Amino acid sequence: MTDPPADRAQAASAADGAFGAALYRLLATSGGNLVFSPACIAAALRMALCGARGQTATEIAAALRLQGHEADAAGLPEHEADAAGPRLSGPQAAADGLRQLSAGLADLPQDGVVFRAPNTMWVQAGMPLQPEFTAVLREAAAVSVRDADFRRAAEAARLEINDLIEKQTEGKITDLLAPGVVDGDTRLVLVNAIYLKAAWAHPFPEQATSDAPFYPEGPGTGTPVTTAMMRLDKDLRYLRGDGYQAVVLPYAGPRLAMTIVLPDGPLDPLPAELASGLSGLPGRASRHRVSLTLPRFRQEAEFDLVSVLQQLGISQAFDAETADFTGITTAERLSISEVVHKAFINVDEQGTEAAAATAITMSRSVAHIPAPPVTMIVDHPFLFTITDTTTGLPLFLGQVTDPSSR
Repeated sequence: MTDPPADRAQAASAADGAFGAALYRLLATSGGNLVFSPACIAAALRMALCGARGQTATEIAAALRLQGHEADAAGLPEHEADAAGPRLSGPQAAADGLRQLSAGLADLPQDGVVFRAPNTMWVQAGMPLQPEFTAVLREAAAVSVRDADFRRAAEAARLEINDLIEKQTEGKITDLLAPGVVDGDTRLVLVNAIYLKAAWAHPFPEQATSDAPFYPEGPGTGTPVTTAMMRLDKDLRYLRGDGYQAVVLPYAGPRLAMTIVLPDGPLDPLPAELASGLSGLPGRASRHRVSLTLPRFRQEAEFDLVSVLQQLGISQAFDAETADFTGITTAERLSISEVVHKAFINVDEQGTEAAAATAITMSRSVAHIPAPPVTMIVDHPFLFTITDTTTGLPLFLGQVTDPSSR
């Protein structure tokens, strides 16, 4: 029996949520500000998975939390294995996930919300691809396929790819592929880009913003920094949890919201408890009158994800001797050489602008009863996530430890 489309979309989003939580635990270990897009990274990996076979496909699918039995085999926590999608083969699960992701993202643009998430594939001109691979990418994710001459003009191809990503993200993601990432051995580059510009449903009054202290080391401890604090007094969805508070800030469109998670103490103990369940917090919150104080913040980040993905169990895909991407082409043996990601977010009184891009290069060999009023002063490190509140898809995830740092 086939699952209803809504259930399949939620299962795909749950898998991306579990994948994003696993990434967060690894990326946040160094401390400091952080922003990345689980949906963007997952989309690029799913495109690669559509052409993976054998153990290579098994490892990528397990890291993406797409299959329960593979999640178990990878030693994932039980709750993450339970959140995984239907037990399809890796490439089938990837195609289904891409289909659900693309369909869900297509519904996000609304009044007050600009959103796009294009997928692009650059291929070495003349290299034959398996027809099934290109067909599923076009059908499942509307992937645009472009020719490139990596053999003779790798630098020109790199600049062309970077230029398109910059345009797709309104100039917020620049130079995604650094010099040397693309060379004469490159045969394929898979890219997902995400751009979001959304106005708050309840803008913060600009006249209420003023400088105030923020404590990077935890509530009331260490030396504070002075930063611009926005203030809002509104009926919002709010949750008091075990050791934390959370507030949901809706955007003008009906499906998007930012959730702010503020621990009672330092940020460090919180991620293990909450990271896997961040996308579900909006559904657990209830209406309160909230007096919210929140810093304006702007962050940029970039990552080389190869070592992180290896920690999540993907090894064969990066090994020139064992990688199996015969679902893409049999003309040459391909392996993944680089997985790079950049992200940007700016939060102010009017709303949020955010962008992200991920590139995978392959080379040869993401009636209420009023409750008591509450006060929430976000003056120490906190988590944030931007989700599709209908499916729980995590578009962006991060933390702020010092909003005065850019």
